[in-house]
Amino acid sequence: QSGRCKKAKKGLASIGFTCRLAKRVLDYPDESKESDDSSPNADHKQQKAPPCTIVDNFLSQAELERLQSVFESTTANYWTSHDYAVEPPSPYFSYVLSLEQIETNGFGFIGELIQKVLHCPQLAEKFPKLPNTRYVEMWAHNRPHASGHQLHFDSDDEGRGGVRNPIISTILYIADGDDNIAGGPSMVTNQKLSDEKLATKGWMSSPKPYRLVAFDGRYLHGVVPGKGTREGRRVTLMFAFWDDIKIRRGLGPGSARPFPKNVLPPWASQLAKPIETGKTENQYDNCKTAEPIKLDRVYETLDGKAWNKQEMPAYDEVFQGF
Repeated sequence: QSGRCKKAKKGLASIGFTCRLAKRVLDYPDESKESDDSSPNADHKQQKAPPCTIVDNFLSQAELERLQSVFESTTANYWTSHDYAVEPPSPYFSYVLSLEQIETNGFGFIGELIQKVLHCPQLAEKFPKLPNTRYVEMWAHNRPHASGHQLHFDSDDEGRGGVRNPIISTILYIADGDDNIAGGPSMVTNQKLSDEKLATKGWMSSPKPYRLVAFDGRYLHGVVPGKGTREGRRVTLMFAFWDDIKIRRGLGPGSARPFPKNVLPPWASQLAKPIETGKTENQYDNCKTAEPIKLDRVYETLDGKAWNKQEMPAYDEVFQGF
């Protein structure tokens, strides 16, 4: 990530890697200094629209502060009650709310936030199937700056019994302060599960306070490890919008658990408590669409050349920065 990819070739090859994320991915540019024409060899007339959209200023200050109260501290009830850990990683766990539940019972702040995402004008324009949503799956992460997340496809129950993707998935960055907050960028590629070749295009979004990122749930995506060292955590809340998903009851954390009701744990009580703002203006007035960092190359050989091979490398042969 310091721009010395060639020096890593021998070491990567010795442990079985044949392919790696491109230099421009791992040594990602500063979004504030990025321009539409900075991506090398870009032919903008031929580029298709990206499968993602970025909305800045989506969260209000009150919404951000409520999310911070639930997720920002590593000792918060949400993390301790699920035995959440980064190293070694905790098993995946998530919760599901049906829109029928939200419309009937409200669910306070979290219900209002889900409705705000669902009816965001920028998302409605980009994702015409979003009105088919009947269920919303929720999960979160709290990770150190240099901790990435492997490239993957969002799927019902992590793909057990066959892969089914959501209509869209979204990311909310839970951080305050200036634009330069902890963690590496989120990356969405143009690769679907049915593809027989690796992704050739990608789009990245840097972590930024108040920001919402949404992308077509069919596409491969992940988190690039943050460069260098810095204090702070990369804290994110994710929603996946589904036309149908099986809610799985069970003891302890697990995939697609029903959102708690009746007797609420502290974290759920915080999310379900309404926010009294007293404001009446349009909640989308401050929202602004932002451009992602465009990538004309996602993967490279260990020599730094574009990966043009027809065959798909084994997953464990692809170096993702960690």
